[in-house]
Amino acid sequence: MSVRIFDIRVPLGFPEENLLARVLLIIGVPPDQVENFSVARRGIDARRKGAIRRVYTADVSLRSSSLEEAVCSRVASARPHRAAPDPFPGTPVRPPPVRPVVVGAGPAGLFAALALARSGAPPILLERGRPVEERSRQVADFWKKGVLDPESNVSFGEGGAGTFSDGKLSTRIGDPLVEHVIGLFAEFSGLPELSREAKPHVGTDRLRRFCVRMREELASLGTLIRFGARVDEVETGEGAVRSVRLSTGDEIPCEDLVLAIGHSARDTVRMLLARGVRMSAKPFAVGFRVEHPQGLVDTIQYGKMAGRPGLPPADYRLAARAPSGRGIYSFCMCPGGEVIAASSGPGEMPVNGMSAHARNSGFASSGIVAAVTTADFGTGDVLAGVDLQKTLEARAFRKGGGEFGIPAMNLMAFLKGKDRNLSRGKALCPRVVRANLAGILPPRVEEDIRYGLERFGESMRGFLSQEGTLYGVESRTSSPVRIERENYESVTVKGLYPVGEGAGHAGGIVSSAVDGICAALHILGKYSGQRTG
Repeated sequence: MSVRIFDIRVPLGFPEENLLARVLLIIGVPPDQVENFSVARRGIDARRKGAIRRVYTADVSLRSSSLEEAVCSRVASARPHRAAPDPFPGTPVRPPPVRPVVVGAGPAGLFAALALARSGAPPILLERGRPVEERSRQVADFWKKGVLDPESNVSFGEGGAGTFSDGKLSTRIGDPLVEHVIGLFAEFSGLPELSREAKPHVGTDRLRRFCVRMREELASLGTLIRFGARVDEVETGEGAVRSVRLSTGDEIPCEDLVLAIGHSARDTVRMLLARGVRMSAKPFAVGFRVEHPQGLVDTIQYGKMAGRPGLPPADYRLAARAPSGRGIYSFCMCPGGEVIAASSGPGEMPVNGMSAHARNSGFASSGIVAAVTTADFGTGDVLAGVDLQKTLEARAFRKGGGEFGIPAMNLMAFLKGKDRNLSRGKALCPRVVRANLAGILPPRVEEDIRYGLERFGESMRGFLSQEGTLYGVESRTSSPVRIERENYESVTVKGLYPVGEGAGHAGGIVSSAVDGICAALHILGKYSGQRTG
């Protein structure tokens, strides 16, 4: 056991090597009683712009357990702490006669495959897109020339949609596997300090390194990885998975199928629904992406301290509730990043945000989205949310003039209805087209977005600025369907394990990875004769 000390506040520029002395003053223990000291978390508290502080959480091991207990009983900010247990303890399972199959090499699929492989049951990993090196070249070609490969793009390929994102590892889930997941990202992306950050983020450049290292690890453990392997059919018999058939015509037998398809595999979702896999329409959110100069956001958030050494590019989190009852909020805020065209098929224009680890583009962007529910879909069809996404993305495509141009509009012009020039921004796409964004979203949603922007301008003075630009359309905030499951297994098809964001059971990189691991542990429990629920 050790003692974890929370809420250690120091001025900007405070030398981290002096942190132990500060902690010893807090807990009232002499230096000779310390066996080990480490920083567990570090972040920034910018709520008081004139007195921004660094905030630490630290772990201290003392020479006696009685002294540790005494510290925890008399120091309000101290708690007993034990390291997270190894998620894969014990001896490996006996490999099953039929290899498990994992579909999708995003976070859920990669971590499910790793859990299986490290436990002695290396799977077959199928990914419709290409390895990250080739995929990155294809995406760069799309952004430069508008040449789209519908099988390998921003959404499909090694690493999943998160590869072209900010790479945020923040999550609200409290699962002990979170620490394990972030630790692997730190190791494989070459960012050892990542586990200590209060708001850890990898960045798209380091995510690519992570993908390569993860691939090498999986292959070394016996995982068979196939790229360009889209699953066109899931064959079943007697209510259970029997095999998968690929776009190449190959058929692979399987009895345990981890389905980690991501939020944009609409063709796969339609196939599964036709195969009797039970799913339901799920609420999600739609809107636009707003961009400001990063310096403006820094000034709003940090005040006169903006630009001080030690301050990261500022971010924000905003939320409001419209008179209609609809929630409006910022989504996937990317400091120092770029707006990107995120199309995965012809005639569609969704946008997203992306940043490198350094977050040094000079611009900040965030989705400004409104919740949409089944009442907004206009029909009770299971795929009504998918159809709504497609409709909005087709409108944005046309507003952008076709050929994958992103339609954009001055933020104040959208609010006030007066024509204004676009500010210089940082968008990765074939071209940015000045257009009126009105009419892309459903009228009631568009009205609520305007209401939310006005409220955000009140709570974050300077947010409503001539320097702001809106891009359309932010539509893939999460999956519009949920594949129904119980104990990670489909309620209608035995041996089918729908996981991650695409299955409607996670939201973000870390929660998707944890979801994939949990499904793998359930399968491993079957192999060892003891189900894990």
